[in-house]
Amino acid sequence: MLDAVRPVPAPGPVPGVEWVDLVNTEPIQALESFVLGWFPAEETAPADARSTAGEPDSLPLALSAFHRLAGLRPAIHRFHDPVLRHPKHASGPLGDRLVFAEWAGASMDWSIPWSPHGPDKTDPFVWHTEDPGNDDAEPILEEEPLSRFLLQFTIFEAWLAAPYHARTYTMPTARLDAQWDKLRPVPLSPFLPTYQGEKFYVAPGLLAALSSDEHEAMVSFGALHRGTLTPLLEHGFRWVRFDG
Repeated sequence: MLDAVRPVPAPGPVPGVEWVDLVNTEPIQALESFVLGWFPAEETAPADARSTAGEPDSLPLALSAFHRLAGLRPAIHRFHDPVLRHPKHASGPLGDRLVFAEWAGASMDWSIPWSPHGPDKTDPFVWHTEDPGNDDAEPILEEEPLSRFLLQFTIFEAWLAAPYHARTYTMPTARLDAQWDKLRPVPLSPFLPTYQGEKFYVAPGLLAALSSDEHEAMVSFGALHRGTLTPLLEHGFRWVRFDG
């Protein structure tokens, strides 16, 4: 009945996934290609979307590139938990750091080491800190360096912000075997491994986050068009939510 009164339109053009080939060798270029394809251009970018803490050259290469990209696609600064337009200087048990992203009202953050003599121009490692307001909070080293982490973080936030979603109930991991010829794995470590530890997969116009072990799995999809989700019905999954 819903399909009769609200038919599912054909998806039309959808962004491709060629950027996955660049993740291991050119992660900044992979991020740029993903963002420019996934998010449409806007008529005018707000002036503050192009501003960062100081000139772009004062930041590490990957973070400068991210903020320049946000000038072209301001949507990435409107995520629920965006990369900060104005990174913040902080200190901790491991020394000075530059906080570039916060989560859930600053209940956790991500930062890079910050030298008083200037930023590391290479690809610095990333610290993840839970409850950063606590003086005893110990930073945890992320598996990905800054360039790859920014891609990982952006994919996660784009998946959350997608206009259409589908999420399965927990099922045997083997039930997903038929999906692997349609979904490309993004060669990044699991995101937030102490929580869900999602691994990301992509198809044209579709982002998938998989939480699994050897026995059980749950997968959530984010799509730009309802019609991109509709073919998933063929697999007979039980859905917690399905917008297709």
